[in-house]
Amino acid sequence: MVAWAIWFFSKDITTYSVSDAARLEQAQNTVQVSTQRAGRVVAITASLGDTLKIGDLLVQLDTSALDLELDGDARVSQRLTEQLSAIERDQSLLDKKFAEEDKALVDQLKLLRGQHQLQVSNQQIQAEVAERYEQLLQKQQSSELDYLVAKRTYQQLAMQSLAAEADIRAAEDRREQIANEYQLVVSELKQRSADIQRKLVEVETRMRQSTLAAGEQQLRAPIAGSLASLADIREGEVLAAGQQVATIQAEGGIGIQAYFPPAQALGHIRPGQHARVKLDGFSWARYGQLQARVERVASAVQQERILVQLSLQGKVPPQLPLLHDLPARVEIATGTKTPYQLLLQRVGDALSGRPQNSQATAETPP
Repeated sequence: MVAWAIWFFSKDITTYSVSDAARLEQAQNTVQVSTQRAGRVVAITASLGDTLKIGDLLVQLDTSALDLELDGDARVSQRLTEQLSAIERDQSLLDKKFAEEDKALVDQLKLLRGQHQLQVSNQQIQAEVAERYEQLLQKQQSSELDYLVAKRTYQQLAMQSLAAEADIRAAEDRREQIANEYQLVVSELKQRSADIQRKLVEVETRMRQSTLAAGEQQLRAPIAGSLASLADIREGEVLAAGQQVATIQAEGGIGIQAYFPPAQALGHIRPGQHARVKLDGFSWARYGQLQARVERVASAVQQERILVQLSLQGKVPPQLPLLHDLPARVEIATGTKTPYQLLLQRVGDALSGRPQNSQATAETPP
């Protein structure tokens, strides 16, 4: 009796808060694959349970209409590209022709200006000769015929000089005309090129959109993992936009989400506390149980429950499966009490009408 009394008043027994509901959760667990556009199923290339890599094809939808649009736009793009190439060739020929004509006119102007300078120089010399003959004629030291010949030669040189100046102006005008015509044709070619490039951009934009749309008709795995579900679809069936086709379950660590009554969680459960997990459907006496640690505790009540997230600790018994969404029962160590304190608590719960199964103990009386 003395031993029982010592045990009853002094033995520390670990108490646990028991979850209302709990389940195993796989990190980055599932991704749903849905159609972006309506389409007819032409091929199903994956089966339920397959292990997939990122980008593996699951379902192929019909892209014949998009292929026709792409083919037509590709032909239009090719013609526009050929037109741009033709304009570039015309531009190159025009540049070459203008350069040759301009060089010829520059050479002609150089020659005309040289001839004009020579004529001006001869004209000045002939003017001096005519003036000298005029002075000699006044002194009656020369005949009038010599004077008239000298004056006529001067006038001829003056006419030639004026003609050379006219030729220079004509060559300059011709050069300016050729430059203006060249600029006009270049402007027209640039305008045509800009119009074609604008059309080409529109066509390429449509092609990119069609390519993206065709890509959307290929339902591929966005993550690596196993094919957890596949809709009951058949080849030839028409799927609506947004229809769910498959679910991919990614590989990742297993965590635990548990829900507790606020009275048991708030102020009692804190990060770092020890917990034990028992899987529903697997007797813990036969299969064992999992050890866990509290990682996060929600501070707000949702649907009259508190969410607690836990991580697995230690070794997992090999006979226990770790599957996503597997239901479980979580017991979190929240403190220690003596048998005397537990008895008083149970009596108080009974008198107040509160449920008595909200807490479990780690040990039973000897």
